[in-house]
Amino acid sequence: MTSTTTQATTQALEGIRILDLSWGIAGPLGVLLLAEHGADVIKIERPGGAPLGSHGGSHVWDRSRRSVSLDLKTAAGADHFRRLVANADVVVESFRPGVLAKLGLASEVLRADNPRLIVLSCPPYPEGHRRAARHGYDALIQASGGQMTDQPGWRDGPIMLHLPLPSMGAAYLVSCGVLAALSARERTGVGQHVETSLFQGALLFTSQIWQDVESPPPGYHEVMAKTYPPGVHQAMLFECADGEWLHLSALSGLTPLASLDEVVGPDGGDDLWARIRTRNRDELVDALRANNHAADAVTPAADMLRHIQTLANEMAVEVIDPEVGPTTQMGVPIHLLGTPGRVQGPRPRPGQHTAELLAEAPMTGGTSPPPPTPRGAPLDGIRVIDFGQYLAGPFAPMILSDLGADVIKIEPVSGDSMRFAGKPFIGCQRGKRSLALDLKQAAGREVAERLIARSDIVHHNMTRGVATKLGIDYEACRAQRPDIIYCNTYAYGLADPLGRSGGLDPLYQASSGIEYEAGAAHTGNQPLYLRFGMCDTGNAMLSVVGVLLALFHRQRTGVGQELWTSLHDAGIVFSSDVWVDADGRPWDRPHLDAGLHGLDPGYRLYRTKGGGWICVAAVTDAEWASLGGAVGIEPIDRADAAAGLAIEDAMLGRTALEWTRTFDARGVPNEIPVDSLDGAAALNDSDNVRLGLVADYQHAMLGRLRQLGRLWSFSDTPERIAGPPPLAGEHSRDILREVGYRDTDIDTLIGSGVVYAADDQYRDRFTT
Repeated sequence: MTSTTTQATTQALEGIRILDLSWGIAGPLGVLLLAEHGADVIKIERPGGAPLGSHGGSHVWDRSRRSVSLDLKTAAGADHFRRLVANADVVVESFRPGVLAKLGLASEVLRADNPRLIVLSCPPYPEGHRRAARHGYDALIQASGGQMTDQPGWRDGPIMLHLPLPSMGAAYLVSCGVLAALSARERTGVGQHVETSLFQGALLFTSQIWQDVESPPPGYHEVMAKTYPPGVHQAMLFECADGEWLHLSALSGLTPLASLDEVVGPDGGDDLWARIRTRNRDELVDALRANNHAADAVTPAADMLRHIQTLANEMAVEVIDPEVGPTTQMGVPIHLLGTPGRVQGPRPRPGQHTAELLAEAPMTGGTSPPPPTPRGAPLDGIRVIDFGQYLAGPFAPMILSDLGADVIKIEPVSGDSMRFAGKPFIGCQRGKRSLALDLKQAAGREVAERLIARSDIVHHNMTRGVATKLGIDYEACRAQRPDIIYCNTYAYGLADPLGRSGGLDPLYQASSGIEYEAGAAHTGNQPLYLRFGMCDTGNAMLSVVGVLLALFHRQRTGVGQELWTSLHDAGIVFSSDVWVDADGRPWDRPHLDAGLHGLDPGYRLYRTKGGGWICVAAVTDAEWASLGGAVGIEPIDRADAAAGLAIEDAMLGRTALEWTRTFDARGVPNEIPVDSLDGAAALNDSDNVRLGLVADYQHAMLGRLRQLGRLWSFSDTPERIAGPPPLAGEHSRDILREVGYRDTDIDTLIGSGVVYAADDQYRDRFTT
């Protein structure tokens, strides 16, 4: 465990000031990733603290910043805020659309005070969406976004996700949106308004499972959401002799030193489940790892802070919290080796720094910014070389392409080994150009070197040592371009003991407590794998944040650097609300009930008349009282088990549609869970299509393709989706010409097997 007192060199965001008007999870966590890389973050809190400040996770999410208490509903509070804006670089806010305008603090007003200001808005739903004015608690976004019906569980019907998936996705969108706008500002000189939402945060995790294609190969649209087990990963969860569970991962890329049969042993007969039940969990996990089988223990979330790789990655840090004393919390999950991040301090008390910060704030200047004109996408002019395969590696360059980068996918001449997988492959490849290249041949390495010399970023997810063998490690790339930004997304991380291990998403759902909580294993249930592949996506998004941090630092200093992220650390971020006290005791984190309905009677799913369901999120005391009044029960303590039973009985008296009308009239936050239809509901929703949340284009082999659309809206440097996933080698000839090869040279490279080019006569060789 490392201490927060460790000092570091200059950080990537040194000198950048962020005013944080957000609450909940997405804004605070997204801003935290920036604060711990040097940004001076000032949290603007209403008198009495943030609406959800009592949530235990805020001890982590709100650390590394200072606090100012302001009532923005008063003229004095709004004036003080505008004085702070005059000296700020970024404002992050999470109000519903239109709220800041009513306070006289709309984006255009703030940017008139400070033309270099970036305002990032992260409401529950995008502006212009039919649900934009509705309540936006995380569970309600899960319901309206289709995630609840997409996940199988221990009963029929929608399932509450313990993991706040929309908020976690939006946290990454907040960080990336701010950094992309800062990078664009280095080129344009002015700020802009960036918009994202919790709804888009939820859609982020559907890219690899929700697609609609015109000419699918057999089985492409098989519906997995309603089946049990939900794919191969649930079937690889095993109970051991001591009653503990482990997750064994296939397709990890490791070469076993002994067979699974040999490692597990013969006791128990032919049934693998029975044989594993004869072994104690930790002993078997050690034996599996020693023989290159990817496995990890399924544990409660707090145990992740003691995991051997958590300690090796310095992802367990001591924070002296002014309210609860010494704690162990999540460390900094983005590992910039040139400008390392660090925890800046504990969560401040509300208003702790009000006097000192208001004393230094200047009066507003009142100048008008130049009229907004398009200036290319945020990453216009940036080239990325993507050496990644599988999921976590390629997903990040896809996101960088959406932000405007020219992404060149380097894949083997036989094609990316994940092309066979269909949806998962398509879900992380759009907007790229493909060069099929044999890096094991000297001529192939020469091609790679020419490309690297003309590129800004190299990104991949190879296990430790593989890039060195191929001649594309950091030092080799730096020799081609001294200011290169080089990112490796690992399974466990850079350091031993597991730095050379491979692994897939389910291992980190296991080790971070996600599977334990998703299945309500504390009630005796089996752990539950979540089909959204969040740790792959989370690792990728951590690397996007890291690359953008390094890019911004290079824009200001001319210095590139190496960085890394990992699936293991991404899992920790998803459980970042967990911390333990000096005695190792975690705070009393809410858990799901055995039926996976919800966290308490006011925040859960209820079955209604006719078999339908409704989700309620009565979080505040006023909302809880309104819920009680709506269902006709006496005021009752939400912690009383009788409250849930009484509401359950009452709910069966009306249909879900009748209840949502009643609840809307009484101010009870609610949503009827949308049947995802394996993504078809979202991909064909008129608002989602109109707002660009769905991408629609022609693919050379699949025909018309619909999938996840835009994740942000940039007012001044519009993002763009460059097109469908490429065929293997579709752009080989064009790319080789760009780096100086003549057509005769290209023909030689193709003829010798160094390069594959998907010319028209070759298109049938590869399928997607």
